[in-house]
Amino acid sequence: MPARVLAHVPDLPVAVRACPDGADLVLGRAADCDLTLPHDSVSRHHARLTLRADGSARVEDLGSKNGLRVDGRRVPVAELVGRCWFALGDVYCEFQPLAAGELAQVERRAQTLRHTSASWTARLSQAQGGRELLDTLLAGIVELAECRRGFVLAAGERGATTVRARFAISADEIAGRGFSGSRGAVDRCLQQRRPVFLSDAGDRAALRGQPSVVGLGIRALACLPLQHEGRLLGAVYADTDDDAKVFTELDAELLEAFASRAAAALALAELDAGIARLEGAVARDGAPG
Repeated sequence: MPARVLAHVPDLPVAVRACPDGADLVLGRAADCDLTLPHDSVSRHHARLTLRADGSARVEDLGSKNGLRVDGRRVPVAELVGRCWFALGDVYCEFQPLAAGELAQVERRAQTLRHTSASWTARLSQAQGGRELLDTLLAGIVELAECRRGFVLAAGERGATTVRARFAISADEIAGRGFSGSRGAVDRCLQQRRPVFLSDAGDRAALRGQPSVVGLGIRALACLPLQHEGRLLGAVYADTDDDAKVFTELDAELLEAFASRAAAALALAELDAGIARLEGAVARDGAPG
């Protein structure tokens, strides 16, 4: 029976690896691992996962520094039967045996996401002006991310940001104390100029107890920088209260590509607007008195 492993590296999209019958995977921080987990708590070659024909598996610690944990206990080796969790250092991993129908469902979702991404990319190319571009960017990100709400930030001087577009979220919510946990993810995105993803209980450990996680019920979020030719234009954010939402590497690939296209279109629209203002000023200066 086939299976898959989902690895939840903090701040990153969930890494998903399919495991055919008899698969033997090495998990660790090194690039030559079958499943690379880029986190300081993970050893270069941390653990080995061996799948059996009946869908069960065996996971073995390979002498790692921070060990293998199953059900919260550190163990040298463990048997994985049915859907279950284990941890390598601070990285939570989920083992999922899959029926043939579930494999087909995963592939259908991937095809749907790619089609949706292509459709929104086409809408970007047809948008007229900055306002329509911002609205198209935000609606596209929220749908692609399978989230409930979101907003777009514009970056200003000295780190200042301005909300330029909102969907299903009020300005008061964004500015309020209850949003402080999620604001940390936004700040990391802007400061480090990289996407930040949060999904599943393991990923939420860094924000546990924050008002945005407890009070607002946020279960998954994505924040992506909008940058073009080295210039940071801002960021786009989306979140959801859906417990089942997990951002995978495919989600990240499509969201990042869409955000990159949108940033290029926004930079061009900004340039066009600047040229129009300049031409208007020249026309006024040259008008007969």
